[in-house]
Amino acid sequence: MNRSPLRWAVKSGVSAWHLGEKQKRRRQAELLTVSALEKAKADDLNRNGYAVVTELMDPSIQQTFADAGVMRLKDIEGLEAKQSSNWKKFWVRLLDAEMQNGQLSADNIFVRYAMQSSVVNVISTALGELPWLDYVLLSYSRHTGENLASSQLWHRDHDDVRVIKLFSYLTDVEDDADGPFTFLPKQSTDKFGYPLLGSHFSDEQVFDKVPRGDIKVMKAPRLTSFMVDTTRCLHMGSRMGPGHGRLLYTATFFSFPRMFPAAKNRPFFATPNTTDFQKLLLGL
Repeated sequence: MNRSPLRWAVKSGVSAWHLGEKQKRRRQAELLTVSALEKAKADDLNRNGYAVVTELMDPSIQQTFADAGVMRLKDIEGLEAKQSSNWKKFWVRLLDAEMQNGQLSADNIFVRYAMQSSVVNVISTALGELPWLDYVLLSYSRHTGENLASSQLWHRDHDDVRVIKLFSYLTDVEDDADGPFTFLPKQSTDKFGYPLLGSHFSDEQVFDKVPRGDIKVMKAPRLTSFMVDTTRCLHMGSRMGPGHGRLLYTATFFSFPRMFPAAKNRPFFATPNTTDFQKLLLGL
């Protein structure tokens, strides 16, 4: 059902069950001071399914964010051994080692990066409500020599009706061997439709319905940031060439509430510095 337009009916039913908090999140969105540029990026998200938001990132936090990524990359072998999941053989998850009981502190730089006011303003405006930050991820992609699998194949995310992801490159992604995030805008994805069988598709299956010229290949320097509604845009990435690696930050936002039952424990925990607004954003 989640792979079809019927998911909207499920979302409506679940939302009605949580109407009080849904309304609270809508009121919070209305109170935000949103700039013209942030509004334009939200419009891009809703119209095309993506927006490049590099210029909105806060320079006061960006260098700390970049340095933190480089620091973790230097210890990739140690962090690989401490992963909580390694089902994507081409990925190393670099934040698992610093989790406490499966949770990251709200003060963690990679959590704070997702809670920048510009990020919250754009996504809140696109969704019409304060979003739910589901998780943050720092992943290092590398060549394995194995057949393409999982997110290296074309797919949409079916976790909810709207899933907006903030991506930031922490290494230069200059050519195809660097595994650029690649996607089809909303209008092109609509041509592909909703196949009832299968969730991941080969290039041949996709381009049998959609012109190859429609693809967007995000080749860009480090610290480039962009948002994609991964429910509305077919996408793939991490197709690495030998000797190449890609360090990517991902923050995933949902419209509240989740269509699937959330895990008992949220992936974040509050600190004395965490505001009530941030707690709402983090689902705490």
